[in-house]
Amino acid sequence: MTTNDDRTITADTITADPLTADMLTADSEAPVHREHDDQSWHASDAAQYHAAQAALEAVPAPAPVAPKAHRPELTVLWHTFETRPVIGLARTVVMTLGDCTHAEAFQVLVDVSRHTNIELREIAQRLVDSVDGPPPSGPLRTALHNAFARLASRSARPDTAV
Repeated sequence: MTTNDDRTITADTITADPLTADMLTADSEAPVHREHDDQSWHASDAAQYHAAQAALEAVPAPAPVAPKAHRPELTVLWHTFETRPVIGLARTVVMTLGDCTHAEAFQVLVDVSRHTNIELREIAQRLVDSVDGPPPSGPLRTALHNAFARLASRSARPDTAV
């Protein structure tokens, strides 16, 4: 039996404590920690080290980390997965407002993004937020109105490419 700071506790120390003395009445032979010589400790440490090393070697190697050249691509992909649902919701809002198809709604969002110099995901977030909150800002509303007008003019002329 040892304390937290690894001091050796003798049988005299144990019986001096009334709580421990009561526990010893049931078992008169309490195990007592004995100091080991340095060689036995070193042998034990070496055995533990080799056992830990063998256990670590048994663990499969982690998946390789993407090279630095691919990290920007992974960041873009992660960002795409995060923003895709918002853009889909915004596309639905545009389809409802403009009575247009799925592809036309996306083209309206892209058109607004180009004319306002605001990222598509930001426009999508503002449109989705405007469903339950305040309407989008004036410039965004104007750009959205103009994009619907351009969509209508393209629809009026079927020979013009989208």
